[in-house]
Amino acid sequence: MITHQYEEYKPVRQIWSWPAIILLAILTGTWGMVTHMAIPDVVRHWDFDVLPDTPGISPYSVLPPPEVSPVPPQIDLPEEGIRIRQPPASAISNLESQIPGLPPSGDE
Repeated sequence: MITHQYEEYKPVRQIWSWPAIILLAILTGTWGMVTHMAIPDVVRHWDFDVLPDTPGISPYSVLPPPEVSPVPPQIDLPEEGIRIRQPPASAISNLESQIPGLPPSGDE
């Protein structure tokens, strides 16, 4: 077969998969330890003197919130509104008579 004639088609033996993963993990951990030890600690200076109390300076901490004016309507509605077609009263009474146990409406 052609797949076994070339080196790139030869499968890697299963015995080498776990040692490769373990070797990568060891190399990554070793690299992390080397870089951790190679970078020296720096002396830090935390003398910032007296800092102002920022939340206490906020105007919202001592003043009430400003009054907000209402938003004007964005769409002008027609004056007569939208007309909805009502079914005729005879159709409503016909439907009411078909539903058992429904009390009479008295709109007739």
